[in-house]
Amino acid sequence: MNDISDILRALLDKYSNTSQLDEQFHRMLDEDPVLHDEYNQWCDDQGLGRATGYREFINEIAEDQDTIWEQYQEFGN
Repeated sequence: MNDISDILRALLDKYSNTSQLDEQFHRMLDEDPVLHDEYNQWCDDQGLGRATGYREFINEIAEDQDTIWEQYQEFGN
């Protein structure tokens, strides 16, 4: 069983928050029907829409990283 959250974090680390991430994730889903089914289940479990669930998750991680960086700049410098 794949951990969709881990896959998305790895893609974010590799491609940043870019269209390449989107393209790679869609390619992975298209090529692997098991992963596609697991993604659909993950979306249902997370209460996310299947069409945009991964993007919502990625954007949330990116916002959290931005917040941490902003706090570091404000208090750490």
